[in-house]
Amino acid sequence: MTVRHRARYVVTPSGVVEGGVVAVDGGRFSAVSAGGAAELDHGEAVIVPGLVNAHSHAFQRAIRGRTEHLAAGREADDFWSWRDAMYRAANGLDPDGIEAVSAMAFLEMALGGITTVGEFHYLHHGSDGTPYADVNELAHRVIRAARRVGIRIVLLRVAYQRAGFGKAVDPMQRRFVDRDVGAVWRAVEGLEKAWAGDGMVGVGVAPHSVRAVSRGWLEDIGAARGGRPVHVHACEQRAELAACESEYGMGPVELLASAGVLDERVTVVHGTHLDARALAVLGERRPVVCGCPLTEANLGDGILPAVELLERGVPLALGTDGQSRIDMWAEMSRVEEQLRLVGERRNVLARFAPMVEGRRSTAAVVWPMGSAGGAQSLGVDAGAIEAGRAADFVVLDLADPALAGASRMSVLADVALGMTPRAVRSVYVGGEAVVEDGRHRAAGAIGAAFGAVMRSM
Repeated sequence: MTVRHRARYVVTPSGVVEGGVVAVDGGRFSAVSAGGAAELDHGEAVIVPGLVNAHSHAFQRAIRGRTEHLAAGREADDFWSWRDAMYRAANGLDPDGIEAVSAMAFLEMALGGITTVGEFHYLHHGSDGTPYADVNELAHRVIRAARRVGIRIVLLRVAYQRAGFGKAVDPMQRRFVDRDVGAVWRAVEGLEKAWAGDGMVGVGVAPHSVRAVSRGWLEDIGAARGGRPVHVHACEQRAELAACESEYGMGPVELLASAGVLDERVTVVHGTHLDARALAVLGERRPVVCGCPLTEANLGDGILPAVELLERGVPLALGTDGQSRIDMWAEMSRVEEQLRLVGERRNVLARFAPMVEGRRSTAAVVWPMGSAGGAQSLGVDAGAIEAGRAADFVVLDLADPALAGASRMSVLADVALGMTPRAVRSVYVGGEAVVEDGRHRAAGAIGAAFGAVMRSM
């Protein structure tokens, strides 16, 4: 059955349609038109594609606000001490706790307009490293949390081998580590089999990083990945680059390329420290680079070199990563804002936009990072309102103060550079309402379970 949705504005790949009508049939968009009949009239609203969060560690929602201090004796606090706190949280959650915390993270995503998440999942075993009876127990729990909320999930099953370059496994990492790369593939294939009948669930593989996975494992993953999405952390920390150079005589991006793990099906996560050699390789191979500006700011990681990447034709996506703040609208605007602060000028990314009606739009460059770029990264048929794609979309309230006064010419900039999640009125995934009038039907139960877990930590 076809259901048509009308709004004041509809954001499509070809531009903003005023008085737009979006037709949905069988969970997919079947048509977009200017005017016409509609079963659901959203009135003074703008319909945009659902946001695609390409990089998430859902369990880290449990440490929000708990690492924002300097401890006595550790005044030189940095990423690595944050990581210690993260490890303690990771080892303190049982399967029920992981499901509860994940559900809260995904609920917050849905309420903020995210309809697909790429979950970079590396909690696999018990805290002592003993596998569960079902080796995918924790992955199933995370997937169930996403399904309960109603958003799509691509479970990126992480391969984790060691503590770092030439380092044995840290006791705090036993929960992450597989015995051999064969165990990674058995887990991936088990997940694919278990969720094969659910179109809302996808599975990929993720070598955690070049420090946590050896070249041998990288080569195996590169050779056996098939058509699966592959994600990997790289070039996030200067210490990582120095250690990689010491072990291999090359940087992380060059290592990934030489090991057969770098092409357009791969996503490099972070990329905040890319030298000329790395940029040249990325320009040749064209993987997606996924920035997480809010988390990178929180951790002091550095700034996504978006200009240098776009100059080389490298597609960009965005993620919420450590969940210190779940706001994909802010992730989009932060990409541009950081560049303005560094360059002391405005509209830095606008030069990459086409000229339309006498102007180049900054929003036209950052907007795809939070939608179509993420869909490309995860291999999902979403991220844009056009016939044939999954009918994942968000209805934004033009009466909200953040969007008040928006015009056809300004609305994309209002959305991509000035939005807050408060303006999200309704969220649809596969044409079905997940959030209505700013509310989710399971919010109370999810909040209660999450609260119980947090009080126990």
